[in-house]
Amino acid sequence: MSNGYGFGGEQVKQESSWRYPIGIFAATLVLCAIFLYYYVGPSYEEFKGDLPSPAITEEPIALDIAGHTFAPAANYTVYPRARRGGARDEVSLYALWPTMDGYSPAHRREFVDNDPKTRRIYITVSTRKAKITEAERIDVLYMPNVIDRRGVRTPYQLTKFSFMERRADVPTSGYSDTELFVGADADENILALFCYKEQEDIPSPECWRTYEYSNGVEVNYRFKRPYLPEWKAIDAEVRAYVAGIDRTAGE
Repeated sequence: MSNGYGFGGEQVKQESSWRYPIGIFAATLVLCAIFLYYYVGPSYEEFKGDLPSPAITEEPIALDIAGHTFAPAANYTVYPRARRGGARDEVSLYALWPTMDGYSPAHRREFVDNDPKTRRIYITVSTRKAKITEAERIDVLYMPNVIDRRGVRTPYQLTKFSFMERRADVPTSGYSDTELFVGADADENILALFCYKEQEDIPSPECWRTYEYSNGVEVNYRFKRPYLPEWKAIDAEVRAYVAGIDRTAGE
C-alpha cells in the first residue's frame, strides 16, 4: 500500500493489488481443511479413544482400578483409551478361547465379527458397583423371580432356572429373555451364570458371569452360548488370567 496526494493536498491511499487474492486464498485453505477433517479426519469418539480398535503390540499397560494395578498386554485391550494407562473405573479386555491369547491379525475375524460361534471372550474389570455378593444376588434378586425354585439339572454340572415370559399385562423382572444357571466354580464358590435364550430375535446369544474379585473390584466375562458346556474351564481360565495381570496381588 502507498500514499499520495490529490488535488487540494488531500492524501490518497492506494491498496495493494495482492491483498484480496491472498485473503481469498487463505479462506479457501481454511475451508478445504475443514472439509477434509469432516470427511476423513477422526471422529469425536475416535479422538476420545471410544471406538473398538485392535492392537498387535504385546507391551504391558499399567491400569489402576480401585487400588489394584492391572497390567494386561496391549493386544488384549478393546479401546485405544485403555492403552493410555493410568486410573480407570473399568477396562474392557478380550481373549481368544481356549488359548486365552490376545488379538493377532491371523485371528482378526474371531475378534471383530459377532458370529454365534466366535471364540472371543470379553472381560471387563471394574470398580464394584454394589457390595452385595454373588450368593446374595442369587438369593435376593434372582430366585424370587424364577418359575420353579427346584430348577432343572443339566449335563454340565449346572442347574437351570427359567423366568416368567414377558407379557403386556404381567410385570416381569427383566430377565425373561435369559436363563439362569447356578453351580459352583473350581473353588466351590456358588456361581450365577446367565445366558440369553436361543431364539430368532437374539441371533448371537451370549452367556456371562459377574463375580467379586476383591472388596473394590468386580469382573464380568462373556462368551457365546455354544461354549456353555465348557463353562467351568472358561471360568477357571478367566479368573486365572485376571489374577495373573494383577501386579498388586500378594502385596
